[in-house]
Amino acid sequence: MFDYKLLEALDMVLRCGSFDAAAKRLHLTPSAISQRIRQLEERHGEVLLRRENPLRATATGEKLLAHVRQVRSLEGELDEQLAQESTVSEWVTLRVGVNADSLALGLLSALAPLLAQQRLLLECVVDDEAYTLDLLRSGEVSGCISTQPNIVAGCGVLPLGSMEYIGVATPDFLAQYFALNWQTELQASDLAAAPAAVFGHKESLHRRLLRERWQLLEGQYPCHVIPDSNALYAAALAGFAYAVVPRAQAQADLASGLLCELPALAHSTPLFWHHWARQTRPAQLLSQALLGFAQTHFGHQL
Repeated sequence: MFDYKLLEALDMVLRCGSFDAAAKRLHLTPSAISQRIRQLEERHGEVLLRRENPLRATATGEKLLAHVRQVRSLEGELDEQLAQESTVSEWVTLRVGVNADSLALGLLSALAPLLAQQRLLLECVVDDEAYTLDLLRSGEVSGCISTQPNIVAGCGVLPLGSMEYIGVATPDFLAQYFALNWQTELQASDLAAAPAAVFGHKESLHRRLLRERWQLLEGQYPCHVIPDSNALYAAALAGFAYAVVPRAQAQADLASGLLCELPALAHSTPLFWHHWARQTRPAQLLSQALLGFAQTHFGHQL
């Protein structure tokens, strides 16, 4: 049998990032938290928490975290069922991993009717779609939008379709930094001189395209690092950088002539919705709503 007090201590330490913060959340002393982690590791005969900066769970620790978080989710569903006779049901929180571009395209607006009708609260953990699956593996989220089709143990996966990305810049920017043939090709020398707007500090699509298509490594081109999709798009619209953005985000400004498309930077990225195999009813409804959003924005075929 699992001792859920010990598992809760492991979960809280990783959520808070330190023993002291976890102790405050659980109204315990840091030494008590440390003792619970030690007891848990002794029971399983191995290290479950890597004492690094930041703290990280080992492979076995991640499995235990995934278990306790799924149990907590099922307990929440049971509480909801028991409260159905009440006049007002409790709010249910779903913690999900989402990519910034989906948020920029209106994911929350698409989910709004479901959230209001079912009294759902979203806790969004935002990361690049190439990294969100790590959140699911660790049990930190109950579902995530990812570029990876690989099925995680104990989880299911649904194809969402593909998000089409394009390069965009203002006409004045193109005239200043790119040769006249930018509509058909881009030269590495031009890209090495033109300021780019790239997403975050991790390996992003824009960085990968420059490396794979033009052999340009980070540091060989000027770039603004912007950790927000809407702000990234605004940088291109303001005319001080070019950017790689979802086509759907740029459609109106392309049609009006405020932005121009750089065809050489076009790329299509498949997306998938990963979720715990044992979904609560609210989680099932969220998956269905996500498929509806994907049908509109990613070309998903139901």
